[in-house]
Amino acid sequence: MSAPPARGEAWPAIDAAGRLSEQAAVRARLAEVPFGLAERQQVLESAQTLVAGCRQRADERSILDLFLAEFGLSNEEGIALMCISEALLRIPDEGTAEALIAEKIGTGDWSAHLGQSDSLFLNASTWALMLTGEVIGVGENVRRDARGFLRRLVARVGESVARTAMSRAVRILAGEFVLGHDIEAALARAGGALCSYDMLGEGARTAKDAAAYAAAYRRAIDAVGRAETAGGAQRSGDPRAASGISIKLSALHPRFEPLQRRRVLEELGATVLELAVQAASHGLPLTVDAEEAERLELTLELVARLARSRELADWPGLGLAVQAYGKAAPAVIDCLAELGRPLMVRLVKGAYWDTEIKRAQVEGLAGYPVYTRKAATDVAYLACAARLFETRQLYPQFATHNAHTVAAVLALAGNAGGGGDAEGRYEFQRLHGMGALLYDEARRRLPTLPPVRVYAPVGPHKELLAYLVRRLLENGANSSFVNRFLNDRVPLAEAVEDPLTVVEVADAVPHPRIPLPRDLFAPQRANSAGLDVGNAADVDTLLGDVRRARSAQVGGSFPRTPAEHSPAAVARLAAKAAAAFPAWEARPASERRACLARLADLLEADRARFVALLAAEAGKTLRDAVAEVREAADFCRYYGAECERLFAASTKLPGPTGEANFLRLHGRGAFACLSPWNFPLAIFVGQVAAALAAGNTVVAKPAPQTPAIAAAAVALMREAGIPEDAVVPAFGGTAVGAAVVAAPETAGVAFTGSTATAKRIAAALAAKPGPIVPLIAETGGQNAMIVDSTALPEQVVDDVVASAFRSAGQRCSALRVLYLQEETAPRVLELIVGAMQTLVIGDPAAPCTDVGPVIDAAALARLNAHLDAWRERLVYQCPLPKGLAGTFFAPALVAVDSIADLDAEHFGPVLHVARFAAKELDQALQDIRAAGYGLTLGLHSRIDRRVEQVMAVAKAGNTYVNRDMVGAVVGVQPFGGEGLSGTGPKAGGPNYLPRFAVERCVTWNTAAKGGNAELLSLDAR
Repeated sequence: MSAPPARGEAWPAIDAAGRLSEQAAVRARLAEVPFGLAERQQVLESAQTLVAGCRQRADERSILDLFLAEFGLSNEEGIALMCISEALLRIPDEGTAEALIAEKIGTGDWSAHLGQSDSLFLNASTWALMLTGEVIGVGENVRRDARGFLRRLVARVGESVARTAMSRAVRILAGEFVLGHDIEAALARAGGALCSYDMLGEGARTAKDAAAYAAAYRRAIDAVGRAETAGGAQRSGDPRAASGISIKLSALHPRFEPLQRRRVLEELGATVLELAVQAASHGLPLTVDAEEAERLELTLELVARLARSRELADWPGLGLAVQAYGKAAPAVIDCLAELGRPLMVRLVKGAYWDTEIKRAQVEGLAGYPVYTRKAATDVAYLACAARLFETRQLYPQFATHNAHTVAAVLALAGNAGGGGDAEGRYEFQRLHGMGALLYDEARRRLPTLPPVRVYAPVGPHKELLAYLVRRLLENGANSSFVNRFLNDRVPLAEAVEDPLTVVEVADAVPHPRIPLPRDLFAPQRANSAGLDVGNAADVDTLLGDVRRARSAQVGGSFPRTPAEHSPAAVARLAAKAAAAFPAWEARPASERRACLARLADLLEADRARFVALLAAEAGKTLRDAVAEVREAADFCRYYGAECERLFAASTKLPGPTGEANFLRLHGRGAFACLSPWNFPLAIFVGQVAAALAAGNTVVAKPAPQTPAIAAAAVALMREAGIPEDAVVPAFGGTAVGAAVVAAPETAGVAFTGSTATAKRIAAALAAKPGPIVPLIAETGGQNAMIVDSTALPEQVVDDVVASAFRSAGQRCSALRVLYLQEETAPRVLELIVGAMQTLVIGDPAAPCTDVGPVIDAAALARLNAHLDAWRERLVYQCPLPKGLAGTFFAPALVAVDSIADLDAEHFGPVLHVARFAAKELDQALQDIRAAGYGLTLGLHSRIDRRVEQVMAVAKAGNTYVNRDMVGAVVGVQPFGGEGLSGTGPKAGGPNYLPRFAVERCVTWNTAAKGGNAELLSLDAR
């Protein structure tokens, strides 16, 4: 395969398209749809005629059409059924399965669905029938009280029968989505229909799973090839006329991620080439499925390599799915055309829309990679369709279940090249189990309709889950055409609309309830700017700036370490800060906020230098360093906004007539801020910003391991307009910290670090003469995650690996003890070990690195000693790369019986795992609580009552359900613990700044000025 284009120069057209504002992109797409008003009206009428014909054949609807019409995502019942469908088949233990069914069936108004469908399958009495497996004739009993009937029925026949029956029901539903449990069964069921077989697999987490998916693809290609040859379907010799295979790149490599580019191109590239050559040898088409936008450029790079390979030069069967909801879709089509060879292009609308919206918000991207309105996506689809018809070398495959889109594509085909020149050069596609009636009606009305290929998922039902949920989300939402077009209660004019008109009426503006990521927290504050790791140009620009920041240091080492202060010098620093306090506190809250806002802007503008410093001094990887700069900026903006909210004016309090009462917050004086090395920028800046916002001045003591980062941050504070004496840094170790705490001028202490150190500070403050000094402490945590058997193992693995090993486990919020339900523990552990085997350990400055060094030799020695003590129960430890120098500790997995086995927090990438039986959950929770910590807690379960049970017993400052448990966001997940994990209040939360302040109440006797004017002026009536 040919060498890939250089990073940062690979896809400039795609980069430019992605940077367009949504309104500009939509307007451009509108201009590219070659329909006049008359043609638009004709298309609309054709689509409405199609829908009307389908409605007349309502008795021919598929089970899925009926299901989505009755149980979409607009009611509790549909959500409950989706949850059961997603989880039930993977639960191995009966008790948990029964608990899931009981909870989900116990919600919602099932009686509202009775008699609403002509289908026995979907009638509520049939759901009751399926619950029992055999009971029939429930009739009016169900109609009067469906929910009560279900309860009585389950009580009569037993939970095990109900569980078995519901499992049967879910398998029936799954069978409507999946063509066969393996390729042989799928081929038999397809009966020679034109298909693109998709071997289910949402993404490999281990090399073993990736190899299994690759083997499944190879087996499928051979099986389909034999079937096509036997059936004579390749008479034309054109692979595009044959059934084929769709592959997911994420299923073929456990690290299909943009920052793993070189590795992916070498390893995954070889696998994909092998599959493509195999498909070509059988004369079959092979299509690469589209995935998240973050993976788009890497996907195109792999497809371009295939297109340029000598082995595939004469094969026209290579294809790629293009997602029309992406702003970059037209540019993607242009890039494919520029490859100069025949390619198949499956045009889809896109199935990760909600994921893309959330990712852009969480990552702080400049904009969304997708359109925020469905009508805009529909317009973009037509613009892309017109583009495809203009490109001779691309064979369009229009995947849609939307009648208007079908009618519009047919109209575009009729216009292509004039006189219907597109005939025979394109096809439609639909999902197995859906859309059959629509296309059958279209063929009845248009005998020359091009071929309709079925996108056919293949695999065991347990592999179906993520696919099923995505399909339900995509096609079951209220805005979906599929949800409405067969619903007689929806008028035709509403069920089928012209998206071009809808977009024009809205003036192509984005959805008003989906703000840009930057405006997520508006009007209070701006969201911090992140890095789109899927954009090669942005990543390479940052890496180049980081290199220049390092080389800009003239002489000396990088970073430059400030000189330590003596105790005498600390006394002078405290005196300076105290002297500066009156002037700083006298500044209006608006001015203090403005300074912090400028500091946030400067931090973002100087991101490259801090990324370089964080890698060199704290061992931070690229992702972690970028996230830390963002968090520091967020602290500044958040506390600035809180400053104006809380300190700008007095609060008038209620009271008796003739009296006025006012409460106001004021600064305390000179605050000591003692920050740790594990977040040397974010926590350092956050503590200082909070103290300054409250009107205090600050003596800021960073950890001795990371002084250069603190020095750089203080320099920016001065540049932002914060007076030099308002923030004075004190560099040094334990003696310097003790001197700062002991200084007579210290009016408060904010500390983040170990529990033992926090206790020593508290004792020193208690013994200190003078006023009682408050301590705000955020300390360590023996953090646990509980995973029951309803959890999706792949999601658990992603979250466990991130929580335990990100930042080399050096987060106070990091996962330390994982509790796995024994029935699913073997599979989850196998996946965790496999995922650990894919981790990259090494230089934190390299963008591909997952795990950098621990902070210093002392930390390394402590971790090694702990692991030596538990060596006999070591489950797995990653190997360290040969020749790697530095304080690296390889991530390790250790078996324990309980959190009670651990007498201290072990601050590094060591994950302890314990197993529990379902009946032992209460004991596990008691053990977690008895440990005394209360910082973070993770829980993976699909049973809401279990979540409530866990939260009620295991007290934690931050609980994370069905996600990772690190990376708290300022103002979104205020962070801080209780018990041994801190004093509160929570950093980045609405109660934090008042702890840095004193409260003063003023009471005026207003009647003393000559009587109670307020009473005397009252109207006598």
